[in-house]
Amino acid sequence: MRTFIAVDVTKEVREATRVITEKLMRRGFRGNWVRPENVHLTLFFLGEMEKPDVEYMAKHLCDRVRGFPSFSFVIKDLGFFRKGRGPRVIWLGVERNVALEKLYEELGTELMKHHFVQEIDRRFIPHITIARIKQYPQMWEKLIEDLEVDNMVVPVSSFKIYSSVLTPTGPIYKWVYMCDFERGLESNE
Repeated sequence: MRTFIAVDVTKEVREATRVITEKLMRRGFRGNWVRPENVHLTLFFLGEMEKPDVEYMAKHLCDRVRGFPSFSFVIKDLGFFRKGRGPRVIWLGVERNVALEKLYEELGTELMKHHFVQEIDRRFIPHITIARIKQYPQMWEKLIEDLEVDNMVVPVSSFKIYSSVLTPTGPIYKWVYMCDFERGLESNE
């Protein structure tokens, strides 16, 4: 199964992405838009994995962060990653957060220990993807900068391991395991 590890976001964030998506589309941006119900903050994309490996990984990751303190992060702005002269990905930016970085490091260390990843990216840039852009209008940078994003607080007391099925109408995400920092591992199978 195609697998990734993520932190869920609030209804407020999902609604904000819907509104921003509509505004960007009206401004001439074209691309693959993340549906509001699929919005999340990716910690690790792991690709194809066998079901028993996902279960093994979930148990070890959850053991690693059991008792991790709950925290919140703040979504603060709209940004983008470039491809050449244009935007490749448009995203909601996350204010630097030590607890989120520590969660990423703890999970990454455990993933490396069990050889699910070779290394972790030390340049972790937490963000919430809104779109992968295919076409964009002239003066696109100004059109993005003009969009205001209110600060939004996202509480975190767990992470989820998702399966992703690609379809012609877009991916379908289903959480397979949730690791609550206090209660432990829960399966959705």
